[in-house]
Amino acid sequence: MADKKTDDGNKQRVALVTGASGGVGAAVALRLAQDGYSLALGARRKDRLESVAESIKTDTGISSFVCELDLRSPESISGFVEKAYTEFGHIDLLVNCAGLALGRETADKADTADWANMIETDYSGPIRLIRELLPKFGERGAGHIVNIGALAALSPHPGSAVYASAKEALRMFLKCLREDTLGSGVRVTNIDPGIVRTDFALVRFRGDEKSVEKMLEGMRPLEPEDVADCVWFAVSRPPHVNIDQISALPTDQTSPTRVHRAT
Repeated sequence: MADKKTDDGNKQRVALVTGASGGVGAAVALRLAQDGYSLALGARRKDRLESVAESIKTDTGISSFVCELDLRSPESISGFVEKAYTEFGHIDLLVNCAGLALGRETADKADTADWANMIETDYSGPIRLIRELLPKFGERGAGHIVNIGALAALSPHPGSAVYASAKEALRMFLKCLREDTLGSGVRVTNIDPGIVRTDFALVRFRGDEKSVEKMLEGMRPLEPEDVADCVWFAVSRPPHVNIDQISALPTDQTSPTRVHRAT
């Protein structure tokens, strides 16, 4: 691992991972550490971040830089990036794993405060974070932006008007970003997973464990490690290869609303 280099030849590879306090983000952080990356981990729950960092150190021997990060706050975003650069001097990779869905209500019954929260977390925050990194990536002529999207962005379905819209908006932003950065050496990847076994659904269902159990009943979802493997595949390609898009679904799922359940 020690002789692997960044896209611009630097021996130390540094990854910035958001949403790293659990689920997919924690699995991505561990997978990257196992491949020798130094880590800057951000999430709202710093206590859980520290627990993830300790687990990664036990597993890999790599110490992580952890920082509280709220993607709804421009000041929190800029502070996170500044502290990460102070700690490491450069960033090679951003993996945006932070994401949030709240409620299943149709648009006429949804809480607009939930809408604002989802738009800031799922769209506005990530693009602000990317904007903070782009000039530095451009100066180096290297850098990789990986976003964890959602199958929900690929087709309309009830109860997801704003969550799906925010994720689809971010997908289009990344497509345009790919055009904007063409020739710069910067790589851009979007990964859309289907159902994953994490706390994501529990948050969406507002702590209703029975609804989560019903969602998973009779089918085998993806595990966070499956998504982490997709991230690793994209970032481990040589610099001349850009994986634009990965859709990773459980074998038992073909769309947000179509799932095979064993009886």
